[in-house]
Amino acid sequence: MTLQKLALVYGYILLICLILLSCTSPANTPTSSFDVIPNQTSTLIMSNPTVASTLTINSTANIIPTLPIDQANFKFLELLANNGNCQLPCVWGITPGQSSYIDAQNILVPLSSISNFTDLSTSPGDISPMYTDGDNILAARMAFLFSMNGVINHITFQIGIMASSSEFSKKIENYTLQNILSQHGNPTKVMLSTMAKLPSSGVPDTFKILLLYPDQGILVNYTMQMQIVGENIMGCPSDSSAEFELYASGQSNSFFDFLEPTGWPQIIENTYKPIDEVTAMTKDDFYQLFSEQTEECVLTPASLWPIPN
Repeated sequence: MTLQKLALVYGYILLICLILLSCTSPANTPTSSFDVIPNQTSTLIMSNPTVASTLTINSTANIIPTLPIDQANFKFLELLANNGNCQLPCVWGITPGQSSYIDAQNILVPLSSISNFTDLSTSPGDISPMYTDGDNILAARMAFLFSMNGVINHITFQIGIMASSSEFSKKIENYTLQNILSQHGNPTKVMLSTMAKLPSSGVPDTFKILLLYPDQGILVNYTMQMQIVGENIMGCPSDSSAEFELYASGQSNSFFDFLEPTGWPQIIENTYKPIDEVTAMTKDDFYQLFSEQTEECVLTPASLWPIPN
């Protein structure tokens, strides 16, 4: 099988994981739709420990019209193209610390006709819209948590694509590594996670690049296919899915406390390593290279990573 075909198959596996987990996982069960490593998961639970993990509200969703499929597709693509005319940590016009669950419902309920799973009347609210064009597939998932006053305090956003067309791939360019780096600057931390070799069976293992922007309230994790190149492991960010954990900006001292209930701090400590410890690049080198349009990949010695079971 050629590398291009393998990448398409791998992308398809990631998208199916997103679809199945979005449908079958309870709202406060640990899920990470793009991960295929069971012990590297992120949990959608309340980031404020004083608030119940599932909060039912008097929903307005039943009076917000759902768009027909063609109109919902148009709206979905429009939101992806301009991110709701806002910048992260805002997604599709929904801003942690400012937007209410009613704001989110007004934006998201119309997309229900193209979502395989929708529940926007509890915390966490959850929707998984998907757009297809022939063999090209674009799948997203947004889940948001809100407190007793109805204000959203945490957004988990995931997006992945299986595309044979570079034009189709441009539909998610707002969320690519290059765009995030160019818009948000040099991250506080850049970290990697991978394995020393491919597993003997099952789906291919993954190569992950993690960016942390505590003051901006942003964690973003890029997942791509790992490749063996001699004694090195390689990952190419130009063909990756993305997962974001988003909080109100300007709270850098509390950022890791907010992340604690998601399990991410433990995942980072146990499976990720700073880029300057496992590659020939410094964090600044990485930023300079990947903040511009590039097809470059990241190499790390296999000897630095665990051997899969």
